[in-house]
Amino acid sequence: MTQRCGYCAIMGRPNAGKSSLLNTLVGQKIVGVSAKPNTTRNRILGIRMEDEAQLLFLDTPGIHRSHKKLTLNSMMNREAWSVLADADMILYVIDVQDVGHAEDINFLRNVIKESRGRVLVCLNKCDKLKKVELRLAEERLRGILAMIREELPPEAAARLDDRHPWLISAKRKESLTELVAAIGGSLPEGPWLYPDDDLTDRPQKFVCAELIREQAFRHLGAELPYQLAVRVDTIEFKPTIVRVEANIVVSRQAHRGIVLGKNGQKIKEIGMEARQSLELHFQNKVFLGLEVIVDEDWVNDPISIADYADLDQDD
Repeated sequence: MTQRCGYCAIMGRPNAGKSSLLNTLVGQKIVGVSAKPNTTRNRILGIRMEDEAQLLFLDTPGIHRSHKKLTLNSMMNREAWSVLADADMILYVIDVQDVGHAEDINFLRNVIKESRGRVLVCLNKCDKLKKVELRLAEERLRGILAMIREELPPEAAARLDDRHPWLISAKRKESLTELVAAIGGSLPEGPWLYPDDDLTDRPQKFVCAELIREQAFRHLGAELPYQLAVRVDTIEFKPTIVRVEANIVVSRQAHRGIVLGKNGQKIKEIGMEARQSLELHFQNKVFLGLEVIVDEDWVNDPISIADYADLDQDD
């Protein structure tokens, strides 16, 4: 059989379920997930083998118009849009409970204009609606897609896949079978770019930082996580245990006390659940050492952002 290989970018607004979708497609958690928007800050590669095709999925930060004038936000938006130059296909993910959002319509229109490959639109979290509600959401999206197609130049409109909107649930891998087959069969012919047992091109320190940051997001309030980063300093593999030493970085001294919690209880909760995630990842016992450090206003310093959030600085 002919080998196929190509990049498929996963795009959409914050909290559409893109990172959960990537983890399910890959078959293992390689990126942190939480109910808070903008958990993902980077372009993250996930690799899946499907018959003779190597599917290279690129998870991206949620594209958004932020009212918070943080350098971090603008760098995340640039990271999201940058995948269009590399992707052979786009999966644009929409939360089924939020069909018709004005930003979704504008972002999708621009993605189709700028993309060089086909754009497949997915309605995610379909398990959350009853059948009647799901049918109404699907019909509404079909109408929106028809409107967008009419507005675009013919060469751009042709890039919008018209077989579906694809109805999926990132939590149910069986809902992705048909979609994965369609992607794999549409990728360009060519040799695989990675070994067939790789799941990502990111180093272990990055994956560990994602798993720790996920738990910090889940245990802290609505505002603080966006000014929080995790830096893994060392990973030491021993026969019976993996030792991980990491820092939780905050941008204000007052935030340090919030992360620590009363009598250190909050950091203990974060550390305990992060350790459990790391043990699942490594399939081994883990010792996790966590410290909380302050780097004042790091979210507005491109050099610090590049270090802590692993985002490229402006050229």
